[in-house]
Amino acid sequence: MMSHSFNPTPTSASSRIHHCVLALAVAGLSGCAAMAKPAALPQVTQATADSAARAASTRDDNGDKAKKYSEVITEDAVSDSGLFVVHRVDEKLYYEIPNDMFGREMRLVSRIARTARNVGYGGSRNNTETVRWEKNGKKVFLRVVSYVNVADDSLPVYQAVRNANVEPIAEAFDIETMNDDSTTVVIDVTNLFTRDVPMMGLSQARREAYKVRTVDSDRSYIDRARSYPKNIEVRNVLTYTAAEPPSNSTAGAFSLEFNHSMIVMPENPMRPRRYDERVGFFSVQQTDYGLDEQRAAQRRFVTRWRLEPADWDAFRRGELVEPVKPIVYYIDPATPMKWRPYLKQGIEDWNEAFAEAGFRNAIIGRYPPTEEEDPEFSPEDVRYSVIRWFPSTVQNASGPHVNDPRTGEILESDINWFHNVMRLLRNWYFIQTAAANPEARRVKFDDEVMGQLIRFVAAHEVGHTLGMQHNMKASAAYPVDSLRSASFTCSMGTAPSIMDYARFNYVAQPEDEGVCFMPGIGPYDKWAIRWAYRPIPDAASAEDERATLDEWIRQHDEPLYHFGGGGNIDPTSLTEAIGDDAMRASEYGIANLRRIVPSLIEWTYQEREDYAELQELYGQVITQWSRYMGHVAANVGGVTRTRKTYGQEGPVYEFVPKATQQRAMRFFTEQAFATPTWMLDDDILSRIENVGAVERIRGRQVSVVNQLLNAGRLQRLIEA
Repeated sequence: MMSHSFNPTPTSASSRIHHCVLALAVAGLSGCAAMAKPAALPQVTQATADSAARAASTRDDNGDKAKKYSEVITEDAVSDSGLFVVHRVDEKLYYEIPNDMFGREMRLVSRIARTARNVGYGGSRNNTETVRWEKNGKKVFLRVVSYVNVADDSLPVYQAVRNANVEPIAEAFDIETMNDDSTTVVIDVTNLFTRDVPMMGLSQARREAYKVRTVDSDRSYIDRARSYPKNIEVRNVLTYTAAEPPSNSTAGAFSLEFNHSMIVMPENPMRPRRYDERVGFFSVQQTDYGLDEQRAAQRRFVTRWRLEPADWDAFRRGELVEPVKPIVYYIDPATPMKWRPYLKQGIEDWNEAFAEAGFRNAIIGRYPPTEEEDPEFSPEDVRYSVIRWFPSTVQNASGPHVNDPRTGEILESDINWFHNVMRLLRNWYFIQTAAANPEARRVKFDDEVMGQLIRFVAAHEVGHTLGMQHNMKASAAYPVDSLRSASFTCSMGTAPSIMDYARFNYVAQPEDEGVCFMPGIGPYDKWAIRWAYRPIPDAASAEDERATLDEWIRQHDEPLYHFGGGGNIDPTSLTEAIGDDAMRASEYGIANLRRIVPSLIEWTYQEREDYAELQELYGQVITQWSRYMGHVAANVGGVTRTRKTYGQEGPVYEFVPKATQQRAMRFFTEQAFATPTWMLDDDILSRIENVGAVERIRGRQVSVVNQLLNAGRLQRLIEA
């Protein structure tokens, strides 16, 4: 077991302090030296011991008078038991921390729960730290813990790593009192939630954007605090004074409501799985000074949930088995009812992939429980992973997760779903498929169509919360002409991975009957989940697993299972692209755009409405054309990358063949340098603007020229 660079839990010191105080109380001695003379102690009756315990609870380590428990936690206290006992006494918040919780590491996650106008939710999660509560004399410290530098605590270098990585004290608290048997201590944590504590509030980027001065404690307060078996949840409101507040500037301030989750990390850490760049998973990284290397060696572990077979014998026989604890996602109660079934489907679509890893019912989507079913349910409670529905104009969704930095184990995840992502989906689906897809030829889609689009995005974001990165290389594995085949697209989707930015099938032409337009859980997704999640029972450690993991990769060394992270240099690893030939795919895409433009007025018609929808979708046509230009430009001076290790044949980096680059230049001659006058539709332009068309098209053509004359591209051309 790897250990970080801080001292072990100081239970022995706490024990010595406790025994010393008890000895003083019983014997009336002036120092702990008397502990060495037990024969001098008087006979202690039960009544005397009870009296001594009460006396001990009213004195601190120096024998000074301290407050009684009942003087701090009064009869007016509103208390809640769980990981700690939390007490609300008037405006104050107290934590009653058991002695056995000192030294335990916890993940502190701060989120914006309620926001001011123009601030946005910022992905909801604002900050994540690993922290530890530490008792030291009359103080309790909250330390920020790091696992960047580690060493096994059995090695000589461990002490040197500790000495070189002193963990900062974020906050210090006076011990207000102890309970009657001194097994818990009480601290006042009010200031942690009402003062300007950087790790508990607004991000530095937003502080700078709004020119924040400080937190006004008089206008900040704790709303509520709850304690659960594995976590504590606190809601607070912070009011920031600012020179340029995001809204209501006359107030010179703005208020935000935060939710802070403190979750205890597992006592028995999960066995980590070593990261491999050939498979696209997020990771945690450490510098391990205890490895037998002649350097400061890096170790990386993939982030993944802890999935363990409930029946190991059946698993070894090759049967699908239930996990001991499945992955469960709840739907936010704020989610409109009609979209809930589609979100649930998007979650459970991943069971198809987990079957490849040997599990059935590994991931479950659940509707929010009623008050009667679970009176403690809250989307902010870290025990629940939730698809959060935010009333926001942001056109996006995101899938972050909270993990154990020691092993990469995912502890909790909240998918952020912004209401207006439906607008983004409408625009993509309309522009990319309407030429061949009658159901996309309208401003407002039928609920079933929008529901399936929501399902697709939900599955994509769930993939991130399972640990998976974007795989922009996946779509290049499918031949362009296969995307015009009904049998192929309806069984394989538009790309081998739903984690690609493949979006929708813009290659399909109107004559391609029965073709499908959406991606789904693909071959790469199933294989990657198997690689990351399938247990290897014969391995004794993460190191022992590496040979098997490498073998699994080599068995699938073909484009269908390759991983790539995007950019604009590798034409096989592009965002928003589909197919293995950018020129051919883009020609099909432009042919469809040319079909859409003459029908835009008809397809955006709304009785008694203005032309705002027409203007927006016409702008989307221009944007989509520019995407095709970028896809093709990547071939000029392009370099493909195929991630490999020693023992795998062939190069990692290869220049795009000269003939392919020449085809790309011919594409530009036909589609960009010859002015695309088909975009200059007078019927549309006369309804949306009085001037601007010439400059718009000129600017797009200039952008193509600038891309081709990019210094990096020219350098690669010269080197090739």
